Amino acid sequence: MGNGRATWMWTTMAACCLGCSGCGDSSGDGDGSTGGTATTEITAPSTTQPDPTSSTSSGADSTSTTVDPDGTGTGDTDDTGEPEPPEGTFWVFVTANQGVSTWSMDPVTGALTLERELPIGADVGPLASDPQHRALYVGVTGAQRADAFAIDPVTADLTPLGQVGLGLNPVYLSTDRTGRHLLTSTFGGDELAIFPIERDGSLGGPETQRLDTPEEPHSIIVHASNQWVVVPHRTPDLIGQYALDEATGTVSAGAVPQASAPAGTGPRHLVFHPDGGHAYVSDEFSDSVSVYAFDASSGQLTHLATESTIPAGFDGSNNTCADVHITPDGRFVYVSNRGHDSLAMFAVDPVTGLLTSLGQVSTEPRPREFEVSPRGRYVFAAGQDSGMVASYAIDQETGVLTPGPVYDVGPTPLWVLAIELPPV
Repeated sequence: MGNGRATWMWTTMAACCLGCSGCGDSSGDGDGSTGGTATTEITAPSTTQPDPTSSTSSGADSTSTTVDPDGTGTGDTDDTGEPEPPEGTFWVFVTANQGVSTWSMDPVTGALTLERELPIGADVGPLASDPQHRALYVGVTGAQRADAFAIDPVTADLTPLGQVGLGLNPVYLSTDRTGRHLLTSTFGGDELAIFPIERDGSLGGPETQRLDTPEEPHSIIVHASNQWVVVPHRTPDLIGQYALDEATGTVSAGAVPQASAPAGTGPRHLVFHPDGGHAYVSDEFSDSVSVYAFDASSGQLTHLATESTIPAGFDGSNNTCADVHITPDGRFVYVSNRGHDSLAMFAVDPVTGLLTSLGQVSTEPRPREFEVSPRGRYVFAAGQDSGMVASYAIDQETGVLTPGPVYDVGPTPLWVLAIELPPV
C-alpha cells in the first residue's frame, strides 16, 4: 500500500471527462456494469504539483476555496447563522484487499494519512456506522456476515464486538437513527433483513425480521424521522416503501408499498435531502439521477425529474451510475459514473429540490462508491479498478470539485465511509 502522497491539483476545474476503460462488475453483487471503449475526447486536468506544505496547496488557503474547510477555527456559522459545533476529529474507513483501512483526515487540508489496516480474511464490501459512531459495521461479502467493531473515541482504533451470520450476501448496510438496528439487503437473493444491535454496539443476535422483496434490492435507507425505510430495486424500476417500528426492529409495507421509477432507469442508491422532503436516486441503467418529493407524513415518494449524469455525445451504453451523495447543507449532489469514470456534480434548488448540472470531474476507473466528508468540504471516491481513492475539495460557492491527492488503498476498494468523532 502506498503512503498516500500524490499529485496535488488545487487548480479550479469546471468539468473534465475521462474516456471509458470498461466497467464490468466483478464484485459478485450482480451490478451488471457494462464495458466498452469510449471515443469521447479527454479533457485532462492540470498536472501542476505544488508543494503540499505550502500555503497555496491546501484546501484552506487555496484561492479556489472560499470558506474554511472542515472544523477550522471558531466562529464558523451554518446557513442559519448559528455557530457550528466545535470540531472533532475526522476519519475515513475504506474496504479493500479483504480488510478495512483507517485514515485520519486533516481538518484544514482534507489530506488523508494511513493509520492502520485491519485484515478481515474474506472479501469485504459495505460499511455503516451508528449515528453516535460508537461502532463500525462491515459487510463481509465473502462469508455472508457482518462484523462489528468498537470505534475508539480518540484514535478511531477498531476493537471487535462480535459478528452475525446474515444468511445473505450484503450489498448494503445501514442503521436506524437509534443505533439499535442493523438493516441489510441482498442483491442476488431478493431479501432484506434486520438484526439487533446491543447497547454496546455489538452484534450476535438472530434477525428480528427477514423479508422477501421484489427483484434486485440495492440500498436500504432510513429516513431522518426514523419512521420510514426505502429500498430501490433495479430491474422492476421501483422503490419499496416501508414503515419502521423502532421498538421492535421490524418494518411493514407502507400505505403505498412501492413508488414507481421511470422505466429503464434502474434505481440503485438513494439519499435524502437534509430537509427530509426530497430524495435523490442514482439510476444505474439510464446514466441519470432522479429527484423525488418525499411526504414524511405518509412515507410516499413521488418522482419529479430526471437529469443526465454524462455529457452530451458520450455513449451511454458504456456507463452505469453507482453511488449518490448530498452535502450536509443540502446545496450540492454528486453521482458516480462507471465507464465515463467521473463524478457528476449538481446544484440543488433550495425551493423545489430540483437539480442543475455543474458538469463532471474525472476520477479513478470504475468509481463505485464515494463519500462526502462530514462537514461537506471534501469528497473521497474509490476506484474499484485502480486500487486508489481520489480526493476533491468542494468549492463552497459553486459546488464544483477540485481534484486533490490520490491514495493507494489496495486492490478492489468497494466502500468509503467518513465520520467525525466529537471532541473528547
